[in-house]
Amino acid sequence: MGELIRWPWSRPPARNEVRELMRRFLEESDDQDDFEWDALTTRDGLPHNWIYDLFHDSTGRVWVGTWGGGLGVFDGRWRTYRRRDGLASDNVTCIREDRLGRVWVATDGGMNRFDDGRFVDAGLTGKSVLNITIDRHQNLWAGCWRAARSGGGLYRADGVGDRAGIGRAGPRWVGLSGPGGAPGLEILKVFEDSRGRVWVGTYDGGRGAGVGCWDGRRWRRFTEGDGLVGNCVYSMFEDPEGRMWFGTTKGVAVYDGSVWRTLTKKDGLVDNQVFAMFIDTDKKMWFGTAGGVSRYDGEKWRSFTRKDGLVENLVRAIGQGGDGSLWFGTYPYMPLRGGISRARRPVARDSIETQVNKYLPRGHRDRLLGRGTDDD
Repeated sequence: MGELIRWPWSRPPARNEVRELMRRFLEESDDQDDFEWDALTTRDGLPHNWIYDLFHDSTGRVWVGTWGGGLGVFDGRWRTYRRRDGLASDNVTCIREDRLGRVWVATDGGMNRFDDGRFVDAGLTGKSVLNITIDRHQNLWAGCWRAARSGGGLYRADGVGDRAGIGRAGPRWVGLSGPGGAPGLEILKVFEDSRGRVWVGTYDGGRGAGVGCWDGRRWRRFTEGDGLVGNCVYSMFEDPEGRMWFGTTKGVAVYDGSVWRTLTKKDGLVDNQVFAMFIDTDKKMWFGTAGGVSRYDGEKWRSFTRKDGLVENLVRAIGQGGDGSLWFGTYPYMPLRGGISRARRPVARDSIETQVNKYLPRGHRDRLLGRGTDDD
């Protein structure tokens, strides 16, 4: 257990203090919250409508991990990869890229690596791997689920981003759970912060084991007793000022290293179950929840649900394309439902008169617009 963080006040900080923290790194604007929405589903080439992860790689491709349909890759058209193509399972949970441009894929049946146009076995065979991250030293961390056929916990393979670090036998995995190790045996999220610390979020039967933090020497654990709003932690995020954000089943907890703050529906979230957090290129913050997606611009909140154009309300993953479009992966737990929603800013369309005035000589534009000229 981490050291108990006691409030310097008789009650938790006021909600406007959390908003003030957000205003420091978000950019306020007068932009309207208008978006053009479209949906990508199996009808468009998506391999399955239940989306577990979205990843935009360094070449502009979008990798989509689905639960039941394998892996979809979009580069203008869809390609689908399944077990027959070398994947350990058709349930794909997380995708990441190393510094050599190789893509690592976590599945419900182990790890794969996409190398030289094919998928190869990357170990942890038979384990249900839920989340992965590659740290600054190119070590690969994998959080696993405690399933009936396999144990859960946290694992690490060192040097996977270096060609010499893999070897012919593949990555060498080491377990990091157990006494004195990472908390929990059902790891939902693994995240490296700007200081090189590795954080893990847990589920553990719905009760949760809080979050663990590895500083390179020892593990510290934080739970609701320390100020964390909920012990089941699905998502993590670090803001530009170094504060850690934890998306839980009870809201968002913000930790600055000494004080915990909380963000819930009372503050503007559409739902307290927060599966994803993301800052877009316009410096607006998005929260993917069980009830839709919420956006905060440093001044005001706006939430989007199915009635606004979102394909489903449960948003598990958020990403942004090179064209600025926002991608929301949904997971509705209902057959034939779900898919990806894309949101774009409306394209400014000049009026006919503006376009004519811009591109045609005066005589021609006056005739086209029916105004007549001195030559008539």
